This record gives sequence, C-alpha cells and structure tokens, in this order.
Amino acid sequence: MQINHSFGFSAGLNPMVAQFAGGAASGDIDNDGDIDVFVARGDSGPNLLYINQGGTRFDERAAAAGVAFSLGGTSNGRHSGPTFGDVDGDGDLDLLLGGLEGGPTKVFANDGTGNFADVTAGSGFDTASADQTISMALGDYDADGDLDVLMAHWGTPRDPTIPGETETLWRNDSSGGTIRFTPASQTSGVAGLLAFDLPQGVLGPNFDYTFAPAFADIDGDRDLDILMVSDFRGSKVLINNGNGTFGASGFTPDDENGMGAAIGDFDNDGDLDWFVSSINGNRLFQNTGSGGFIRNGASGIEPGGWGWGSCFADFNADGWLDIYQTNGWEAGKDPSASLYVNDTTRLWMAQGDGTFADAAAVSAIQETDQGRGVVCDDFDNDGDVDVLLLTAEAAGSAYLWKNELSGGNSIKVRLRGKAPNTFAIGAIVRLTIDDTVQTRMVAVNSNFTSHNSTDQIFGLGTHQTAGLRIIWPDGSETIQPSVSAGQTLVINQP
Repeated sequence: MQINHSFGFSAGLNPMVAQFAGGAASGDIDNDGDIDVFVARGDSGPNLLYINQGGTRFDERAAAAGVAFSLGGTSNGRHSGPTFGDVDGDGDLDLLLGGLEGGPTKVFANDGTGNFADVTAGSGFDTASADQTISMALGDYDADGDLDVLMAHWGTPRDPTIPGETETLWRNDSSGGTIRFTPASQTSGVAGLLAFDLPQGVLGPNFDYTFAPAFADIDGDRDLDILMVSDFRGSKVLINNGNGTFGASGFTPDDENGMGAAIGDFDNDGDLDWFVSSINGNRLFQNTGSGGFIRNGASGIEPGGWGWGSCFADFNADGWLDIYQTNGWEAGKDPSASLYVNDTTRLWMAQGDGTFADAAAVSAIQETDQGRGVVCDDFDNDGDVDVLLLTAEAAGSAYLWKNELSGGNSIKVRLRGKAPNTFAIGAIVRLTIDDTVQTRMVAVNSNFTSHNSTDQIFGLGTHQTAGLRIIWPDGSETIQPSVSAGQTLVINQP
C-alpha cells in the first residue's frame, strides 16, 4: 500500500542533510493493541500521525493530536529521527523530535489517549545547541529505572582542541510527571570516546558524522552498551562500566561509511550481533560471546549498494532472523555515485547456516526508489512482519509493504514493565524450541532516522509450541514452559 503524502525539506536546509533527514516512529500511542506511525516532514508540510484502524487502514490525525506542527500555526520546525518512548513513566508513549540546522529538539507528552502537549520548555532539550540531530535511541544506561536518550548528530562541527559536551547522551532526570533531561556525554566519557577528530568526511575533518545510535547489552553483564554507526570510518562500540560511565571496546568496526543498523541474534547463539549498512560495504559483526565482534565475511550481505535503513526480522517465520535493507543515492549530488541511482532494495533471507540470499525480487518487495528510513512491524496484526519504507522521492515517498506469508507460525510478545520503564526497554526475551533458542532484546534503537515498536515476533517454523523466558530489566525472570503459536502474549512484569 502506498501512502500518498510526500515529505522532505526545503532548499534552505543543508543540501546534504536534506537528502536523508526525516524519518518515522512506530508504536501503540493510544494503547489499543495495534501499531501507529508518526512521520516527520520538516518545513515541506505538516508532520503526519497515522492512527491504525485495523488491517491496513490508517487515519491521519496529526493536527488533532497536537503534533502536526512543532512551532505553532503554519510554521513547522525542521526535524529528524522521531522517537516514541515512555520518558515520563506514566504508561504511554511520548514523542521526541531531533532539531535540524540549529532548530529545536522537541519533546511531546502523551496524555494517555494519543493526544500530545509540547513540554520542551524546561525539559533540558530547550538548551540543546547541536546543529543537526539525525536519529535517537532510548535505554536505561545508568540502571536507575527510566529511559535515557542517545543521539546522532551528522553534520555538526566539533573543535577537537576544546573537549566538552557533545549532546550525544542525555540522562533522564524526570520526576513527578515533569520531563527533564541532563547532558551526560562529557561526564559519562562518551564525548571523548567517539573521537570526532578522526573522520575525514565530505564536510571536512572535525565534524560529528554519527548516523544510527543504539543501546544493547553486548557482553551479557545486564547493563546497556553503546553501538554507534557513523559515516567515514567513525563507527564505535562503547562498553558500559556499570557506574554511569563508558570505556573503549577492544573492537574497532571496519565499515567505511556506516549509515543504518540492525541488532539481533542472527545465529541463535544467545548474544546480540550487529548489522551495519554502508556504501557498497555492508558488515555483519558477529558477537564472540564476551562483547567482542568478528566480521562475518562469508555471510553474503556485504555487496549491498548504497545502504541506508535496515532491520532484523523473521519475515518467513522459520526461526531465523532475516535482514531488510533499503538503498540509493542521487547521482546529481555526487557524479561518482551514478551506480546507485537505481539501486535496489535487498531482502537478505537467512539460510540457517550464517549465510544470506537476496530474495527481494521474488518476494515482490524490490524497488529502485531513493530509500532512507525503514520500520519493520506487524502493522496489520496478522502475526507476520510488514515493512514501512520512507524515500527521498517527491512522489511515492512512503510505501507500506504487507507481508503475505501463508501458513507461517509465530508468537508475538508484548511486555508491560514496571514504572517508569513501562515498555520494559532492555528486557531479554528467549524462545526455546527443542535445542534452539531465539534471543531478542526489547529496544528503541535507530534503523536510520526511524525505529520499530517494542513488540517481539518469533517464528516457530513447523512447530506449534515453545518455551518462553523473559529476563526483565531489573534481572527478575518470568518463565512460561509452553506457549502456543498464533497468539499475542501480553505479559506484565510481576
């Protein structure tokens, strides 16, 4: 289904940033059990909020919900990386928007019915000064129970001779229903570890070229580490020290132009792996089990074109995570990139042995538009994973690809955690069939300017039952020895 609303930015925006900013947030904002979508459009027109009416029918209600414009009247701010998350701990999804060209980063509080109020004033985000905020991720890095914010700022200049606050990491200090964030990049060590003096990018040296931020427990010690995808050889892995600070990892990613990302256990060995989309050089970094990674050069996913948004999902419900990746670049912006004007979507289907085969063409999902952000979610609530694609095209700027999987067995898991982390961000969900264990982390991480909801969908293949184990963010556990295929399990933290 095509969503016939163009989005983008005026010629007044930095022409490079205008090629990729925007994005979508996915989540159940009205708590009715299905997935809604927010789309950021910048000053080309009002933002869009699609409320799910069931099946593949959506009603656009941004104006009524209070998020069509972020500056009031008919003046809209330039924004990117919209993000849904319960940042005030009241049980519903609030909305964050990253500012562009020095514009305001915004926070909107959900009143519980899917209507929003601008509460940026006094939130701490009203002091933000980064030129560009491209993408965001949410996670409780300091283990105090609430959701902190990790930001990417591609195109923001940095002076390497002046150490200071980069506005990458924001600590959540909300209380009493009042949303408040405090810059923590310098005090946590993140600012120095990202080393913005190293990349030599298209804007020159000493710029922040980060694109896709993520929180993930990669070393199994129950705290959230940072995986930051960055352009021009700048991607980083930062290890959480367990005391509110981070240290350098012994692993240095070798992607040359990292853009999008996906995190998941593709090999079903119990730890979290990292897919990074890049310009003709994708990487699948396989977790060694102790927080280190090795490059899986035999996976078949590396020659992926000019990659952008990506996600892990079990599209055929066989128990193995597949990868969706969108691509493209306009040759007029870079004559040397003419090979990528009609670059095709990749649908990397897992073969169960650590390798992948591209099935985009045979799955009827292949296209040659200028893809950017992607969201992988069960929009029609039928148990399989659909894809929302955002493009940089003037027409056909968004497509909803409906998965028509026939006969696939799956289980959807939706967690309800204790306040203030009411969506259980950081929880680990394991599904066991015989001697195979699928592992997922509940997360709000950037695919590239966009993110999936927190629902977890597991494929069972030909099996009808499985065992389920949930490790909640506080370390407590819920075990269900036998759950049946074909259902949505809503599980509350005890």
